[in-house]
Amino acid sequence: MVLSAPLYTTNFGAAYVGDSLELLDYLDSDSIDLVMTSPPFALQREKSYGNVDQEAYVNWLFAFCACTKRYFLRISLFR
Repeated sequence: MVLSAPLYTTNFGAAYVGDSLELLDYLDSDSIDLVMTSPPFALQREKSYGNVDQEAYVNWLFAFCACTKRYFLRISLFR
């Protein structure tokens, strides 16, 4: 995968659109202090594009959290 141009940039960073697990490969260890994801309660509302199964989402979220932990700055809180 080639990293595409960010959706937008500011003086504080950049926002990318893509599969987050693939985008993580482009980060240096200890390089971030915040990860934001969609909350699972959103699965309770039917979407026009469909919803993933709640259990599948939670399983993905746990895997995602395990993968992101190494990227957090030492001063960040990850609990």
